[in-house]
Amino acid sequence: MTLPAARATAQSTYAHAERGMMALSVWTERRPDLGEDAEPLLVHHRPSGSGLLSVFDGLGGSGSSTVWQDSHGRARSGAWVASRLARLGTESWFVQLPRARHALPETSAPSLTGHLRWLFGSFAPPPRRSKVVGSMRRHLPTTLAALRYNVREDSVECEALWAGDSRAYVLTADAGLRALTRDHTDEQDTLAQLVQDPQMTNAVCADRHFEVQSHAWTFTGEPCVLLCATDGFFGYVHTPGDFEHVLLSTLERADSLNAWARSLADTVTSYTADDASLALVALGYDTFEHVRQHLALRFAQLDHWAVNMPDPQDDTAMRRWRIESWERYRPAYEAWMPPLPGTAETEEPGAEGGGR
Repeated sequence: MTLPAARATAQSTYAHAERGMMALSVWTERRPDLGEDAEPLLVHHRPSGSGLLSVFDGLGGSGSSTVWQDSHGRARSGAWVASRLARLGTESWFVQLPRARHALPETSAPSLTGHLRWLFGSFAPPPRRSKVVGSMRRHLPTTLAALRYNVREDSVECEALWAGDSRAYVLTADAGLRALTRDHTDEQDTLAQLVQDPQMTNAVCADRHFEVQSHAWTFTGEPCVLLCATDGFFGYVHTPGDFEHVLLSTLERADSLNAWARSLADTVTSYTADDASLALVALGYDTFEHVRQHLALRFAQLDHWAVNMPDPQDDTAMRRWRIESWERYRPAYEAWMPPLPGTAETEEPGAEGGGR
C-alpha cells in the first residue's frame, strides 16, 4: 500500500494505524504552493512486512532558476521539480523490488543511484553552465533520505539510503534518537552545522556525478520508531537534542496518531525558517497509547535536561549550555551513524550493522 501524498497546502499531515505498524507524515511550506520539499513518501507492503519511508528537499540556492511551467502557468524552479522527480523515482524503484519474508538483500544503493541517474538524465538535458555562477549552480538538485525496512519475527532490518543533508533516524526508549546517516557536507559536527551553512558535497542532480550512500542495521528486542526528516525540522533548533524533544513533547500531549501529526506540524511551523517534511513509522506497537507509554520515560529525561536552559538572550550562557548539552547527548546520538572515512565501525548490544 502507498499512503497518499499530502495535498499542496501550507501545512498537511497524514496518519495511518494498524496493529504492529503506525505511520504518519508531516509536510509544511513557508510560502504556500512554492515549497521545495516534496511530499513525504510512505510505502508498506503487508504480505512481506517490508516498507520504505523517505523525504526530499529541493536545493533552492543552486536550483533556483525556473525550469518548467505547470498547466496553470506557475513557474517551477529546478529545486521544486527535482524533489518531486526524486520522489517519483524512489517510489518507482521501490515498488519494482522483489518481495519476500527474508533478510534484506545486499545494499540497495547502486540500484537506486542508477535508477535516479537514468530518470534525472532523461528528464531534461543539463543546461550549459554559466561562467558567472560557476560551480554553485546545479540542474535539478535535491536531497534524499530514505529508510528501507523489513519486519521479521524478532527484529527489524533497516537500510538507510541518502544523498545530501536530509537525515534518517531511529528512536528507541532506551537511548532516544540516533542518527543513521551522516550529512554530505564539509562540516561533520552536528552542533556546528546548526550555526553554519556548510557546503554540500553530494546531492541528487541531473548534471553532476552523485551517489546514494547506504548504511544498514538490524534492531532486535524492543519496538522502534523509524523516521526521516528534512532540515526544516532539525536545522532551526538550539541543540541536536531539541529535535528529539520536539518529537517526544508533541507525542506526550497527543491523544491519537492524527493528533501527533498535527501537533508536529504546528510546532515545526512555529520555529522553522524553511519548508519542513517528516515521514515516520512506528513498528512493534499494538496501539498509539503503547507508543506514548513506551517513550514516556525518555521524554521525562529530556524534559529534565531542558529545564536548565538559560535565557536565550544571554549569548555567553547559551553558548556554554549548548556545548555542554551536546557533549552529554552526542555519544548516544552518534552511536549508529556511519563512520567517518578511515575509521572503524562499532556495534552495540541490541543492534547489528555496518555501512555499505
